[in-house]
Amino acid sequence: MILDPRCIATAMTEEEAEKEGEFIERLEDDGRHHRLVVLAPHGGAIETRTDQQAEQVVASLGSCDSTLWACKGWRPVGNAYRAWHISSSDLSVHSFPLLRSLSARRFQWALSFHGYRGNDVLIGGLAPAPRKSDVRDAIAKALDGSGICVRLAEPGERHSGESPSNLVNRLTIDAAGGIQIEQSRPARTVHGRAIAAAVSEVYDTWIATDNCR
Repeated sequence: MILDPRCIATAMTEEEAEKEGEFIERLEDDGRHHRLVVLAPHGGAIETRTDQQAEQVVASLGSCDSTLWACKGWRPVGNAYRAWHISSSDLSVHSFPLLRSLSARRFQWALSFHGYRGNDVLIGGLAPAPRKSDVRDAIAKALDGSGICVRLAEPGERHSGESPSNLVNRLTIDAAGGIQIEQSRPARTVHGRAIAAAVSEVYDTWIATDNCR
């Protein structure tokens, strides 16, 4: 018996995967830059809208400064989360061929979109606190009047994203450039585009400042 460690349907289109209830991997990358990688490991029906947010950010910033890596999963009978969710700390390059192509590269920044069952929007990861605060403030402004709290995750909090093995940290230089955004369902389904636009503006400013050095 030969075991294939890959967990994705490599030949399917997104439409086919949704119809068949499969799990696919996608990558948009120029293969050269080291600026920003945007992640959505739980797209499709796993954590709804997170892949669309990641795609929006990369479309806004352009392929010269940003890379997109996303996975999307569906289940015709429901509960795609139970079928396909893999913790960000457990994502292995041996199971994801396109992720493997990024694994030797280290990016200055990484950004990961997620959904969770809480009521807030949490900003976590191992990026410096001032960077995370910039993202928090931008999202809070975009959600002003919505009643949704946007805050920095507390150290040790379940969804803090602070493990060095978390993919969003693992892909950055010295595991020190990752920012993870955990969003309640109302945040991502009602305000998902506004959140992505706000985050895009923050990274656009950082990229422009870095280019001027």
